Amino acid sequence: MRDCWSSCEVIPAQSTAADDLFNGGGMADKGVVFVNYNYRTGSFGWLAHTELSQERLAATGVNSSGNWGMLDQFAALQWIKTNIAAFGRDPEHVTVMAQSAGSAATYHIVNSPLTKGQIVGAIIESGVRDPHDPLAGSLAENYLPLDTALETSINYTESLNFMSIWDFTATLDYYAMPATYLDTLLHGAANNVPILTGNTKDESGATYGLNISPSTYLSDLNQTYNGTFAEDFLALYPANDSATASAAYNQQFTDRSKVVTWLWAQLWYTSSSKPVYTYLWDHAPPGQNQGAYHESEINYVLNNLYDTDKPWAADDFAIAAKMNAYWVNFISSGNPNGGNLTEWRRSSTEEVTQQVGNGWSPVPVASEAQIKLFEAWLDTLPAY
Repeated sequence: MRDCWSSCEVIPAQSTAADDLFNGGGMADKGVVFVNYNYRTGSFGWLAHTELSQERLAATGVNSSGNWGMLDQFAALQWIKTNIAAFGRDPEHVTVMAQSAGSAATYHIVNSPLTKGQIVGAIIESGVRDPHDPLAGSLAENYLPLDTALETSINYTESLNFMSIWDFTATLDYYAMPATYLDTLLHGAANNVPILTGNTKDESGATYGLNISPSTYLSDLNQTYNGTFAEDFLALYPANDSATASAAYNQQFTDRSKVVTWLWAQLWYTSSSKPVYTYLWDHAPPGQNQGAYHESEINYVLNNLYDTDKPWAADDFAIAAKMNAYWVNFISSGNPNGGNLTEWRRSSTEEVTQQVGNGWSPVPVASEAQIKLFEAWLDTLPAY
């Protein structure tokens, strides 16, 4: 690992450290000290229980429990702060970064008062979204109210059935997780830092190679958009046969990811002047049939194609070099721009996001009418 800038960056990234997908060698080649960590999951990571709450109350004065996996993540960050100087790097310049479940971990690090002042930036891949979007309650960033988590865990421990029927997740405990996502956005995160966040084209509802009928498409619109908005979405995402129905179905879900992430950025700006950079990854890795699927950007971000067995072509290596350069720039300075890279505009009031993968330019989040329709629908929904 060669030397880098005087204030080198350290990235804790969610994964099992043994997974080749998360090999940090490509980052290290650019001078980044890359740190992977593991944490508890399932009931060991997220069990909230009244008896555990009593123990915490006695120890800390806070009557809550759960989020043990989250506390593991915070502990990994503290280890870096304590020890990274021994690796010749600056403990005051730590950027947190991860994808999917790791994106939720990164978001919690940004928000939690338990990590206040410990990071200078965050990269959240697949990703954050407007807290009114129902997917915020079912994808990686989902959480349970404390009362619900306690009830679930009591039923779990009394059932003597410890199999996979139980779903454990983060808890809104007002300790590690200080508030709802909406309240945190409106009133300010504990760590007011630059953010880079985005999604892949074929995730969060969009399915590459889909083949559905117009009637199935209309039924899904009615179910997804509460019936009330289904005709409006059909007017903006029309279909008259299987091909157009499949394309329209996917496009509205891809647009939804772009819109709700852009709207999240607008909420971030209500309490922060720190920049947000959003993206849509649209390159399909070779040797698979899922398109630009969930987690398909990771090899390119980390520039570690050498450690994953796919039939990589020359353009894949070129894309990886460019993706990695944007990410390394952000880790270094809180801004992905630099060198000879195409300018990446921040997601302020301009309704654009950055295309990364098959192109490198700002693209519309959606049409003005589509954005307004998503906003109107979201305004009718409760927030997480």
